[in-house]
Amino acid sequence: MTLAAQFYVATTGNDDHDGSKEAPFLTITKAQVAVRDFIRNGMNGDVTVFVYGGTYYVTHTWKLDERDSGRDGYRVSYQNVPGEVVNIIGGRVVTNWEPYQLDKWRAYVGQGNSFQTMYADGERIVKARLPATGYFQTDGEPASSNQEGIQYRAGDIPNGCDLSQAQVFIWPGKGEWNWFSELRKLKSHDDAARYMQFQRSSIWGIGEGSRYFIQGSIDFLQAPGQFHLDEVEGWLYYQPKMGSPLQQEIIVPTVTRLIEMRGNAHDEPIQHLLFQGLRFSCTDFWPEYQMIQENEGLSNVERDEHREGLFYLNYAADIEIKDCEILNSGSSGIFMDQHTLNIQIIGNLIEHMGYIGICASGYSPLQGSFTSPTEAYTNKEHQITNNRIRHGGELIGHGCGIMLYQSGNNEITHNLISHMPRYGISLKGLRHKVMPESCYGIPVTWDNHWDFLHTRNNRIAYNDISNVMMDSQDGGMIESWGVGAHNTIHGNRLHDSGIHFSFGFGIYLDDASDYFTVTQNVLTRLYSTGDGKLWMLIFSKGIGNLIQGNLLVDNPDAISAIGTQEMAGEENKDVTVKGNIIYNSGYLYYFVNWRDDKFAEADYNLYWQVQDQGMCHVAGQLPLPSAQADLLGRYVYNLQAWQTLLGGKFDAHTRIADPLFIQSGDGKMRLHPNSPAYTLGWVDIDENRIGPQ
Repeated sequence: MTLAAQFYVATTGNDDHDGSKEAPFLTITKAQVAVRDFIRNGMNGDVTVFVYGGTYYVTHTWKLDERDSGRDGYRVSYQNVPGEVVNIIGGRVVTNWEPYQLDKWRAYVGQGNSFQTMYADGERIVKARLPATGYFQTDGEPASSNQEGIQYRAGDIPNGCDLSQAQVFIWPGKGEWNWFSELRKLKSHDDAARYMQFQRSSIWGIGEGSRYFIQGSIDFLQAPGQFHLDEVEGWLYYQPKMGSPLQQEIIVPTVTRLIEMRGNAHDEPIQHLLFQGLRFSCTDFWPEYQMIQENEGLSNVERDEHREGLFYLNYAADIEIKDCEILNSGSSGIFMDQHTLNIQIIGNLIEHMGYIGICASGYSPLQGSFTSPTEAYTNKEHQITNNRIRHGGELIGHGCGIMLYQSGNNEITHNLISHMPRYGISLKGLRHKVMPESCYGIPVTWDNHWDFLHTRNNRIAYNDISNVMMDSQDGGMIESWGVGAHNTIHGNRLHDSGIHFSFGFGIYLDDASDYFTVTQNVLTRLYSTGDGKLWMLIFSKGIGNLIQGNLLVDNPDAISAIGTQEMAGEENKDVTVKGNIIYNSGYLYYFVNWRDDKFAEADYNLYWQVQDQGMCHVAGQLPLPSAQADLLGRYVYNLQAWQTLLGGKFDAHTRIADPLFIQSGDGKMRLHPNSPAYTLGWVDIDENRIGPQ
């Protein structure tokens, strides 16, 4: 690396200095100005800004644009002085605490201030709420409208509470679909009717049993680790988990995005930058959160006001974020919006996000002034690897580890993802049946509709995913819906994750998920609790999907190992299921419905259920005789009956036999050399490649 210039920043510096090692700047933004001045007339080497250890408080978003780009084949870097810890914080410290009541404290922060979350010693503090943890459930549907408010059960909200600044966190969907959550401000409250009306209607209807909690009242401050801000009077109230706030660093956020990298246009991007070895933390949430847009053709499109992250990028290319810590975001960790190309996110710790760890979000086929699908394919070719992404969705119930919407040709590899309320990794687009008649003036047909779907050619490989689907339903650890073709899910380890109510899945190829390759994944120790149903470990709803060489072991709560369903008018056919090992993981297959071309091929699988040695069952709805109902009220068929279907087309070589696992102390799955799997062509999965390397 040839260095053309170096600038330095230190907490003991001065912005009147020259930025040298001996006379560093005080602020990174001053260093940014110096870099711009230096590179204006071209570069003959890399330029690096070294930041000395310490804490740097940011009161406004740090904005970079095309003028900050590396050029002439060189790069601009912002990085820590080796060995030193740099904290860049999007907030301010509150120190003027005084005792209030019992174990509660208060500090005057001034009238007119507004923030929706805060942080104590690096830990998120949430708003005071009822109930303090978990949810209430709504009591029936209001007579007027099931979108404008909720009726609550007697005793849930004590009479006389001050709800003037209250917000309701709600899962709309008539009490059935816990897919997206919303946060709604209250307009009015009727104690006698037990009714709370929202300032703005919910997108979906809210039925009886919908889960919710209410926050934002001093009357709710009854549990440690919560706060209340009286925006009118300017007092901040806080109940610490232990001790005194005088011995804590209390941060209230001042920005909703800490860093914005936005170029001037698609052909004038910000580019060739590196951020390395820095710790970025603390941004704010919104007073309200409204889920995806109402227009069905904009399904899964985030609203403009919520396209937000601690890092925000648009009109950006060749940006590397490496070995950083990205912590305590009110929204997402990294949001790659619309026009982003070749963003490299490598080796970071991304933890405690209000929403999504990493999101890449392109254009819906209904958006933009493009003239062709090729022109509209603007979000692609990212590398997301070796990151640890943990504890997302802390403020939005459908938060996940990594989300790709209309974004393709990405490498999502070797990440560790855990503790998410919904998915570990999600791929979204727009399914065929809700696409418009034409896009960009081009008629949309069955044969060309994949051209408009840009979540394609993604490689999801060697990721370690656990403890997801913690607070939602009808989702999966890796999930897709309405995406483009030729995505690969290979060599991932999905483990130790539960379905806690309603139903959910392991790998979930939801509506219109076509031409996936699902190979050599390990799904183990998945489970269900309470009324939850772990339905199918691998669920294929699309066309032409290949499910081969996967290891599904020790998932005794699973209803079925592999399943299919045709629904919403989207075809489900030509699925290939070959060479999988299924051990203590439910029925071999589950067919919600059947057509003769459902499976293109199914064979060379190895199945064993310890408690039913020698028995193998297929379930659902098949044109075969059945003597009993399955666990969901359809039918059960034995393997021999299944093998007679369509003249013996399926599973002629599939075996029912113990795979002969070898016990190992590291939890990895190994087969005895004499395992019958090898006679079926089994290829061992190298679990040492899974997770950060």
